[in-house]
Amino acid sequence: MVRRSVVASLCFAATLAALGSSNASAQTLKQTGSIPLGDVAGAINGLALDFANQRLFVLEGGAGQLAVVDLAANKVSQTIDRLNAPVGLARAPTENRLYIANGDGKVLIYVGAPLEPETEVALGKDLGPIHYDPGSERMYLPFGPSKVAIFDAIHNKHWNDTRLDGRAGPLALADGSTLMYVGAAGDKRIMVADRDNNKQAGSWATGDFADPVSLALDEDASRLVAAFDKPAALAWFDLADGSMKGHADSCTKPGQLLADGSRSAIYLTCGEGSIDVFHRDASGNYARSGSLDTAPGAVSAVMVPLSGRVFLAVPASGSQPAEIRIYEPAS
Repeated sequence: MVRRSVVASLCFAATLAALGSSNASAQTLKQTGSIPLGDVAGAINGLALDFANQRLFVLEGGAGQLAVVDLAANKVSQTIDRLNAPVGLARAPTENRLYIANGDGKVLIYVGAPLEPETEVALGKDLGPIHYDPGSERMYLPFGPSKVAIFDAIHNKHWNDTRLDGRAGPLALADGSTLMYVGAAGDKRIMVADRDNNKQAGSWATGDFADPVSLALDEDASRLVAAFDKPAALAWFDLADGSMKGHADSCTKPGQLLADGSRSAIYLTCGEGSIDVFHRDASGNYARSGSLDTAPGAVSAVMVPLSGRVFLAVPASGSQPAEIRIYEPAS
């Protein structure tokens, strides 16, 4: 497999994270703006970024729709509705396509600006969130009880499956290798598979922690970082041998993880309405350095790696309307 690292850094602009108004102990980001999403009810369960066309895609799963945000105009420019319990989305920049995994077992494919429906592919029930690999131009998404579906983003085909010895949970794709890390749902393990031969290569024990809620790679430090809710903690594993190198207390409702390598930081969105902030030391260990206040249920976010800008989806709750909050690095 040819690994296009330069393309990956530019195209894979969407990675997990979120941040909000901050406590003084963790002044990592500062809010620079917000974009209203209109009358949107329910959860927001996915974001994807189209950097070239300055668009942010917001998957409003609770409302069964997709909102396209014009970042230059700071407003919603397009809405696609009647989605069937969507669970995730991802963008393939090379073909300018957007993929949405639907609860009815179909992958819906849109293309262009504005978005137009191109086709749909029926995979089967029990789909999970989609992840894009720019090196191979393939999509990976948990599928069924014990496999990850591999979707060819050039030809819009269900190309193959990676079979696992456990139920696929959260997933992280390595950029510097062909490995894929998958949390084993309901089991105290993280499964490791090779994307070149589509086979599981092994698994790592998570010790006293249940299956991870989310995963992120900090490849600068050769670490896989996992967030757990039972018990609530952040833990990190050595990419060389899978050994757990340490853990730290975190929030009880973990959402998404983001590794910000340029600042040696890990951000964990929390359903309580905050972001836990961890910083990595020279030995590759992380310490919780503070917390950022956000809003209840705000767990979906995306970061632009080159600038560090973060877009956080805030769902409607009480007097809080649904919106996108924009943050920039504070330093």
